Amino acid sequence: MYLSAERLALANQTVLETFEQSSVAWQAIPHWDTGDPGQTYVRNDDISDYLVPPPPAPDEGTPDPGPLGGAPLPVAPLSQQLYLTLAQAIAPRPDALLAAIIARTSLLARRVDDVVVTQLFNAAKPPPNNIAANETIPRLLSALIDARVRAEGYGYRAPSCILTSTRGLQRLSQFQGGDSVLQGLLDAANVNSLYRIEKPPGAGGGGGVDPEYKMLLLGRRQLIRHGGAPSASPGEEPVDLAVIVPPSLEVVGETITGNIELAVRVSLVPRITDKFGVVGVVV
Repeated sequence: MYLSAERLALANQTVLETFEQSSVAWQAIPHWDTGDPGQTYVRNDDISDYLVPPPPAPDEGTPDPGPLGGAPLPVAPLSQQLYLTLAQAIAPRPDALLAAIIARTSLLARRVDDVVVTQLFNAAKPPPNNIAANETIPRLLSALIDARVRAEGYGYRAPSCILTSTRGLQRLSQFQGGDSVLQGLLDAANVNSLYRIEKPPGAGGGGGVDPEYKMLLLGRRQLIRHGGAPSASPGEEPVDLAVIVPPSLEVVGETITGNIELAVRVSLVPRITDKFGVVGVVV
């Protein structure tokens, strides 16, 4: 052990706080602790197979009462390595240690966001005729309302969350008559939380849908403020994060060159329990 218990506790607190501030997935999606840091699979709890798409009318019956389905999800730990000299690790002030782990934690948060966003884009269910390819404000407004209607049809009537690429944010941030249309678009779509994300290469719409849509609407059943997802109940939402190992620092040991090898790590699994609550928007 090359770090005292007090310094390791400080480092772990810094990793957690930096990850919370850097990760869109952590801020926008509720999470829960599995309670087993050695867990290799997480239950799926997918309810989508028991829902009738589109939302059933009163004369179309009720969802299948079968048990929650889906194969277990494998746990894929992520980490960012870093090296410190022994002098940096045990210096009277922790500045060198904290500066090093903050930078790596930001990279780790970006990798986690890439994993989560890719799965969300691939699972998103766009509503019929949800096309705003001409990029005019009326067509964009129609596309957002269509997405709202799809989410509300499956019970997600609380203010929603939008994840959008840079290009999607540019579309939402247009001006008309000298005034920004952003807040009006969000109000019409019943959205109270907006995040810009980097859409990873290869993340696109599944099921034969145009893979170039760049915006996702996450349905909500709870009233969740912007950035308040970590304190929300995950069981009520269509997407959650199962956390096996929270963001923390691992002391690997001494290297052959005499440095101290550390790693900023996290183990979590994004679970899309209801794909009908994740709606893609073409912009």
